Amino acid sequence: MSGRCIMMCAGDYHPMEIERRPDDFVIAVDGGLSRLLRQGIEPDFLLGDFDSLDPSDGNIVERFRKMGESRFLQLPVVKDDTDTMAATRLGIQRGYREFLIYGGLGARLDHTMANIQTLVWILRQGGQGWLLDRETSVTVIGEGRFVIPESFEGTVSLFSLDTELRNVSIRGMKYNIENAAVRNDFPLGCSNETVNGMQGEILIGAGTALIILTENLINSH
Repeated sequence: MSGRCIMMCAGDYHPMEIERRPDDFVIAVDGGLSRLLRQGIEPDFLLGDFDSLDPSDGNIVERFRKMGESRFLQLPVVKDDTDTMAATRLGIQRGYREFLIYGGLGARLDHTMANIQTLVWILRQGGQGWLLDRETSVTVIGEGRFVIPESFEGTVSLFSLDTELRNVSIRGMKYNIENAAVRNDFPLGCSNETVNGMQGEILIGAGTALIILTENLINSH
């Protein structure tokens, strides 16, 4: 499937332009509904336990509820999945493998960690997910090659989500390594930087890695 699953969640969110393509599937996750509506985006699906919903959106929730299960799902408050995880499962069930998740970062560190674990789950379903905010992009990769987007300038951090990443090479960056080990008990990959005129890339021989891109941030130390 060529389309993307776009999710708006209820975590911290700094309004940014969201490009919606004709074949994208947009999910409003609980309190993320009002954010989409303020940006003029009508979601394709509304999902959540609605514990973070803006009370002023109650009438809109009822409108979606009346559309039936093709557009609406109310989750129990007590459950194993987070609302974001439940929305991700829905996207996978509908055939999507690229996920753009907004409102999934912020002051609630527990929810941020849960959303990073959700990115790992997406990877293991054969997809790729991103947690996106105005200046921060977070993704999880496995074995293979990750190319830093040409338009990106800033800080790139790499962390191991396994005990060890093996045969790691970082090229075209300020700090480069070849066939190194990156462990989860030493932050070797923190705060690397892009270099003007060079194409940065990360190669992973084995393991699961977390990548954090922070735009327009260059270390001052």
